[in-house]
Amino acid sequence: MTKDHLLGLYRTKLNHIQLTYASLVLWAYPDTPRFFEQLLAEMDGIPKPFPTLPALLRNDVAMRIACEELFDSAHRAAIKELFPLTKLYCHRTNQLAILKAQPWYQFWRILRNCWSHDMTFNFNPDEKTHLPVTWSGVTIDLSMNGKPLNHGRCSRDKLRELIETAQVFVEGLA
Repeated sequence: MTKDHLLGLYRTKLNHIQLTYASLVLWAYPDTPRFFEQLLAEMDGIPKPFPTLPALLRNDVAMRIACEELFDSAHRAAIKELFPLTKLYCHRTNQLAILKAQPWYQFWRILRNCWSHDMTFNFNPDEKTHLPVTWSGVTIDLSMNGKPLNHGRCSRDKLRELIETAQVFVEGLA
């Protein structure tokens, strides 16, 4: 993997988050379900594999939950996928020690592990040696063991800030 390839993956993940946000704005408009149904009916030759979609689009509660999960999943995917790729690039270019020395490295590692398993903090022995870990005003400590990670603990804004901080770090690597 080249540095340019890795930076392209960062841009793609951040674009995914932005596009998801744009979708949420569109779905918040009251006429969007009607417009979508009309547009879908006019489009010939495209698969329509979700017959219950119109009902979902008109269910305010289900749509709110689905939209929040869509936005959350875009952030989780970026955190989970970019961490090992960044670590791999740094390992292959003999810069792993530089990555591990970053003030956000352990924070990112613990978030990634939480979301890669059961979305609950289950600190392993090595992670416990790094606790508490604080980055950008957010602290992860031993009292959180066994508790789910939610956006009350770490906002989506902080997750994007973490991704952007790591992206700037990668830009500065050899």
